[in-house]
Amino acid sequence: MLEAPEIHFAKRGNVHLAYHVVGIGPPDIVFVGGSFSTTLAWREHASARGLRRLASFSRLITYDQRGMKASDSIDFGAVPTIDDLVADLETVVAARGIENPVLFGMHNGGAVAAVFASRHPVQQLIVCNTWARLEIADDYPIGFKARELDRFGKVYEESWGEGRISRYWALRQPEIDTAWMELEATARNQAVVLFQMNRDYDIRHVLPTIEAPTMVIHLENNRMVPPEFGRYIAESIPGARLALVPGEDQIFLHNHSDEVINVVQHFVTGTQTPFVDHLTTTMLYTDIVNSTSMTVDLGNERWSQLIHQHNTRMRGHIKKCRGHEVKCTGDGFLVAFDETDAAVRCALDALESIAGLGLELRAGVHAGVVARMGNRDLAGVEVHIAQRICDRAEAGQVLVSDTARKACGGSGLRFEARGTAQLKGIPGEWEVFEACR
Repeated sequence: MLEAPEIHFAKRGNVHLAYHVVGIGPPDIVFVGGSFSTTLAWREHASARGLRRLASFSRLITYDQRGMKASDSIDFGAVPTIDDLVADLETVVAARGIENPVLFGMHNGGAVAAVFASRHPVQQLIVCNTWARLEIADDYPIGFKARELDRFGKVYEESWGEGRISRYWALRQPEIDTAWMELEATARNQAVVLFQMNRDYDIRHVLPTIEAPTMVIHLENNRMVPPEFGRYIAESIPGARLALVPGEDQIFLHNHSDEVINVVQHFVTGTQTPFVDHLTTTMLYTDIVNSTSMTVDLGNERWSQLIHQHNTRMRGHIKKCRGHEVKCTGDGFLVAFDETDAAVRCALDALESIAGLGLELRAGVHAGVVARMGNRDLAGVEVHIAQRICDRAEAGQVLVSDTARKACGGSGLRFEARGTAQLKGIPGEWEVFEACR
C-alpha cells in the first residue's frame, strides 16, 4: 500500500462515519482518534508510518469522529454527547463484524473507548494522552481552572485554521503545513463545538466499572494535557497499568509514534519487534529518449508544451491502470503498482500513446521490496534495478526483469528473452525480457 487506504462508510441514523481497514488480524485494533482526522493522518508521512506499524501486527480499523474530515459534520441543533460518540464507535465496530476488539483511544477518543469498554466485552483497552474530566472540581484538583479553559476555547474560536492550535498538539514538523491541516480536518465552527464537547464530558464514574486489561499511556512532559490526567485514569481503573513515555506532544503520532507503539505492541502481543517501513510493489520507470537534444532543438517554450502533453497522457494511463505516481523526473515517471501485469500494460499503452506526440519512450519494470521515503517517494536497491532496466531499453521498448516476468504468469502478456545484462552499480548479471502485445 503506497497511498492512503480506501475509505468505507458506516451509517448510524443520518450520520455517515468514514473508516479505513488495513492489515491482517488477529487481533483487531480499533484506533479511536477522537478530534483528530485519521483520514488526514493516513496522508501525512510520520502519522501514516505510525498507523502502518500498528497494522503490521493487527487488523487496524481507524475512523473519523463526526465533525472530522470525511465523516459527516456536527448538527449544531443536536450537538453529540459522549454517549453519541460511543454509539458511533459501536456502529463502526458492528460494520466490520468485530467481536472482542482491542480499543486504542487517543485524546478524547480515549474517553470514548473507555466508556465503550465499560459496556461491551473488549480484549484490551489502551488510552493515550486522555482525560476523564478537564475542569477542576472539589474532588478533582488536577483539572484546569474554568478561566484557563475559557481562554483556550477563545483560541479555537479566533485562531483555528492558522496552525496555532496544531502546534499546541505537537511540536511542529517543518514539512507539515499546520494551517492547511487544521482547515482540512474540520471547519472553524466545528472545531469550536468539538472543543466545548470535549470540555464538558466527565467519565470518572465509569472508570471503576471497566474490567478489561487496561494500559494507560501518557507522554511524561505533555505540554497540553499533563500526565496527572493519565495517572488519575490508571488509578481509577482496576488493575490498569500506567506507562509514562518520553515526549511533549498531545498527538503522539507526529513525533513519538515509536515510543508509544513500543508499549502498545508489547501490551497487545507480548513482544516488541523493530519496524521497517517496507512494502512489496512493482515499479515502472519511463524515460523520453534523447530528451536533452530535443530540448535544444525545440526550445524551452515548445518543449514545455510537449512535456505537458506527455505528462497529461502518462497520468491518464497511470490512473486507468490503477498505478500510484511516485514522482515525475522531468522527462519520465516512476510509478508503483500493486499488480505487475498492470504495470506492463501501462507501459505498453504509454509507449503507443506518447509516440503520437512525436516522442520516443522507453520503459523498465521490476518488482521487489522497497522502503518508503517521505510522503510518496521510494528507496532501495530494487528501485535502482527498475531504473537501470529502463536505461537498457531502446526507444519503443519495454524491458522487464525476470522477477516481473514471472509475476505476470497467466496474464496473457508475452515476453521475449533479451539475454543477460550487467546493470550499472548492481552486482551480478540480470536476465531481461521484452514485453510484447
